[in-house]
Amino acid sequence: MISLKGGETETVGRREGTGEEGVWNHIKPSRLGIYVGITYLFLITLAEILTVEDARIGITAHIFILFATLIHSTLTSDRNLSAFIMSLVLAPLIRILSISMPLTHFSRISWFMLISIPIFIATFTCIYLQGIKLGDVGFSKPILRNIPLECGVIPLAVPLGFAEYQILKPEPLPHHSFIGASLILIICTGLVEELTFRGLLQYNATRVMSKWSGILLISAIFAVLHIGNLSILDCIFAFFVGFLFSIVRERTGTIYGISISHGLINIILFLVAPLMQ
Repeated sequence: MISLKGGETETVGRREGTGEEGVWNHIKPSRLGIYVGITYLFLITLAEILTVEDARIGITAHIFILFATLIHSTLTSDRNLSAFIMSLVLAPLIRILSISMPLTHFSRISWFMLISIPIFIATFTCIYLQGIKLGDVGFSKPILRNIPLECGVIPLAVPLGFAEYQILKPEPLPHHSFIGASLILIICTGLVEELTFRGLLQYNATRVMSKWSGILLISAIFAVLHIGNLSILDCIFAFFVGFLFSIVRERTGTIYGISISHGLINIILFLVAPLMQ
């Protein structure tokens, strides 16, 4: 849909090893996490708007955000906040890759696949460096009582896919095999984006702020990365879908059902609905 080792929390603002308190010592860690998240949301939104106006300026802004998150994460003494900031590097990375990867050299379906590879690598690198268990980012064993919700979100992809098609009206996605193209969309858009946003980012966001604040923030970041589709309605749609998927991920603890649903939305958007018109 996108246009395309945590330990105990240390005192925020305290210089490690000195016992001195910084200017942030009066701010609760959860509130500081919200401030940091909103700041980066603003920067990502600004970069997306700049990208629409001029891709070169936009990609420069995203590169600045990428380096800012990397540097900021090393300067933060709170380990959970540092992990959250580090994971935010994935948002500008997605946009940098989608802009810099020349579409003319590859088919559109290959373009989706090639962009997903470095995002998968970056996501799993963050997971490894932060010592996060795969179950914490949604790869846990499904619980029996959650299976109805896990499976129930999948059929929702049908009306959601047709609804997004009515918003964007994209051209049919050229492909040699419907099954092959569908698998690529499920894995390279559905799984990779759910692992990134509802998996790693949501896990880190809800650790440094309240559950609902984290969900709203990640849903908002997911939505603003759709600005390149040049439709405010699609951004609202993406926020709604992202929020829905975040709730399902929070309730079930897994990303299996929402990954399939996400991929099916894109299958309907790019493969099925355009051919029905």
